Amino acid sequence: MKIQVFIFFSILTSSIIFVSISQAEIFLRQYNDRYCYDGDTCYVTINGKDTKIRLLELDTPEVSKPKCDKELEWGLRARDYINNKISNADTIEFKTKYEIDWFGRTLSYLIIDGEDISSKLIKNNLGVVYKKGHKMDWCSNIWIIWYLNKI
Repeated sequence: MKIQVFIFFSILTSSIIFVSISQAEIFLRQYNDRYCYDGDTCYVTINGKDTKIRLLELDTPEVSKPKCDKELEWGLRARDYINNKISNADTIEFKTKYEIDWFGRTLSYLIIDGEDISSKLIKNNLGVVYKKGHKMDWCSNIWIIWYLNKI
């Protein structure tokens, strides 16, 4: 799947603003028969280099080193949901400024058939809005009560 992304950069130097347009090729790629490792990390190739993207404004339960069985269960649900959406998509777009997170992933929005997948995962109770510096406790009773009140 070939996707082209247009990014706008501006640099302010000595009261002069330089604006350039950068174009990069981003492709979703499969690894172990999946496009996404979990609900918020997907496999991509950017300008020929295999890497990952971290979806912006989204936190989903972990599938690697979950703290409880429920976290793993919900993490797998989120992963399967996003992989299914990608597999059945007509259009896929990336919106990114190519910022890199602590783990070396490119931060990006993923738009599937015109809808932000982060918002879709949250609306379907498979994730929450990411808050920097706060890690959701997916094993707490508060999470279970929150989910039960949403359905």
